[in-house]
Amino acid sequence: MKYIVFVMSLLFLSGCSSQFTKPHEGVDNAQIRLASIPSNNNFIHEVEYDKCIYGNGSDQIATLGSKANLIRSLSRNGIPLYDSGISDSHQNEVYIPAGNQFAFQFNGVGIAGYFPGVIDTNYGALYSWCRRIVSFTPAPGGLYEAIYDIIEAPNGRKACDVKLFEISKNAAGAYEKVEAQNYNVVSKYCGS
Repeated sequence: MKYIVFVMSLLFLSGCSSQFTKPHEGVDNAQIRLASIPSNNNFIHEVEYDKCIYGNGSDQIATLGSKANLIRSLSRNGIPLYDSGISDSHQNEVYIPAGNQFAFQFNGVGIAGYFPGVIDTNYGALYSWCRRIVSFTPAPGGLYEAIYDIIEAPNGRKACDVKLFEISKNAAGAYEKVEAQNYNVVSKYCGS
């Protein structure tokens, strides 16, 4: 019986690994560091439809937060400019296909009064999702970082948002991180 439980545990945990931890065969690859500033769990999935948020997405790319430690899904590929000020469990480096549009969705879960994606403390503590889709065309061999964070919205409330950065060498040969020029962040939920 112990053997069966052990084997089932291994199968379960291996199912949590991501196809994005190794380069994709037969296509050009880029690398991206996914980071989440708030202390919550964040599940990142690839999405095919990037016009509005409609669910979690399809293929899981990474898990960030305390659950990342639980399922041991942390991956480091050596992308430069690692931010040691952000907890290791809130950063994951993965490979993504390059040369064509790629879209992924941050699914941040926490306890606050989000509706949808906006904190409103009048409702008290609620289990909540805050989701954002990011789409861009990664360059072959490109290095990127996407940071999910809580920001102050124009209406004075707080909301989640994502910024995408390109990491490259400057004229002096040192790596620098600059906000990407051509990316899109979708915050609209389908049907809203």
